[in-house]
This record gives sequence, C-alpha cells and structure tokens, in this order.
Amino acid sequence: MQPNFGSAVVVVPTIRERSIKEFLSAWSTAFRAATVIVVEDQPERAFDIDGPNVEHYCHADIERELGDLAWIIPRKTDCVRSFGYFKAWQKKPDLIVTLDDDCFPTDGEDGFLETHWRRLNEPAKTDAWVTTLDGVMPRGMPYFATQRELPCVINHGLWNALPDFDAPTQLVHSRNPTPVSWTNRSIPVGSYFPMCGMNLAFRPEVVPALYFLLMGRDYEYHRFGDIWAGIIIKKIADHLGYSINSGEPAVKHIRASNLWANLRAEAPGLEMNERFWSHIDKIRLTGATFGACHRQIAAGLRLPGAYWEKLAMAMQAWGGLFDG
Repeated sequence: MQPNFGSAVVVVPTIRERSIKEFLSAWSTAFRAATVIVVEDQPERAFDIDGPNVEHYCHADIERELGDLAWIIPRKTDCVRSFGYFKAWQKKPDLIVTLDDDCFPTDGEDGFLETHWRRLNEPAKTDAWVTTLDGVMPRGMPYFATQRELPCVINHGLWNALPDFDAPTQLVHSRNPTPVSWTNRSIPVGSYFPMCGMNLAFRPEVVPALYFLLMGRDYEYHRFGDIWAGIIIKKIADHLGYSINSGEPAVKHIRASNLWANLRAEAPGLEMNERFWSHIDKIRLTGATFGACHRQIAAGLRLPGAYWEKLAMAMQAWGGLFDG
C-alpha cells in the first residue's frame, strides 16, 4: 500500500539492542517510506543499527545539539523520546508516530501509518445544539445543522496482547485476567484520557506542546510522563478547537514490564495523579498556538516543591526550541 501522505517520521526510544533490531525488522515493510528515529537511552551508542532510513541518537547527541538545555530531556526513562519529537519536527513531515520498541505489527494489520493518517483526518463531531425539551425541538432549533466538526491533531493508537495497565491494576489483572476491548472514538471536549506513548500519531504543529515530562532516575516521579503530557495537550486541544481520536491502528504489545519495579516507580505519582489534572484544568488559556498555550501552562504550574519549579523551567525551555 502506497502512503497517501507526503512524509512520516517514526520515533522509538530504546535501551535494548535485540529489541530494537527485532522491531526494525518487523516494521521494515510498513516503515520503508518513513524515517525512523531511534533514541538510545545511553550516554553513547552501545550498538550499531543498519538501515538507510534510520537515524540513531544517544545522550551525546542530545548534549551536542541542545547544549545548556540538554537537561530538559530526562534520561533512563522512555521520556527521552521527546528529543526524537524535536528531531522529527525539524523535518516538517506530514505525520509523526511514536512507538515503544516492544510493540509489533498486529496480524492482519495492513497500512499501519496509513490508518493513523486516516484517523488523523477524521474530525470529531460534537453537539453544537441541544434541545430544551424531552423528545421534541422547540422553535429556533435547527433541523439538521446541529453539530460542529473539530479537526483531529492526535490519534491515540491502542494495543492488543498486553494492555497498558498501571501496577495496581496489573497486580489484580494477573490473578483475574479479563479480556479488554475498545472501539474507535473521539475524546469528548472537556474530558481527559490516559494517553499512552506506546502507539501515538500526531501532526507536527502539536510538538511545541507535546513534551513528555521530567521523569526517571533523577526525579521523584516515574511512568507518568506520557499520562501528564496527555492531560496538558488535551487541555490545549480543547482550547484551540481541535480533537483527539483513540482506537485503531492497534499494535501487538509483547513484553510485560516488571510488576514490582513498576509499583515502586509509580507509587510517588499515584496520589499526584488524582489531582494533577484538576490543577491543569483550572489554568486559563488565551494563547492562539500550541506553543503559546504550553508556555501558559508552564507559567501556571504553581504546585509546591522543587520538582514542579524545575518542570516549569523545562517546559518553558522546550518551547524555546521552536522559536524562530
């Protein structure tokens, strides 16, 4: 299947030579017309990757390109992929996709990038009018033109095999496994959703606001970088009049991360996750672009503690990468 868009970039973080090579082999056909950016979460390249369409970066490249601002890209966390977003944005493609290196094509799934592109071009239809009566329409209600369409800027692809559960849910699910299912949907205006970076497609214009937060070994929080970034980007999309879709295309997620390690890593963030969204929800936005709104959220991020002060600085610095 030939792509029906001009260009695409796929961003993948990794620390495992075997996994990334299996990943590139499995996706070689689907990504033959795309550029694949591999962000190796190591100080230097620990292995070589072959492929004419593959770009391979490591911490040394982040330091060299960002200089004094390199600290805004966290290390020893999948959030290192934000550097890949920046490199992808520089290419001005039509489509950017990010995947984990343990996600593989689903059997029978043809046209993975094309499906993401199609879903990005499916606007959300939302009610613009509601009746004030039950079952009938009073005077003044349009007969047909009662919905508005919001253009989509992010498509949140899902996963078969192993769902993206947090550690407590994973613990319960491991003893009483139940099948999970999903359908294509648009996330309603005013609602948030648990955005997973495992299989995500987006338009380049959102990158100045799509920053996976400071996480990992150097910070008190871990495994919430994509979730909290999703809260921020949904707040901005709602304000600017864009939609976010979720559903297909799915990937086959094959590796379950360590339950107990996840529980230890997630514990500090579980309580904050209960209220982070409501803090973001209260910030008033007036900006006209994704970047301007992201900076307003950074300025309004007034949670107590050194972590939040540093995060606000990082978010402002991230926005500065796209100026000029």
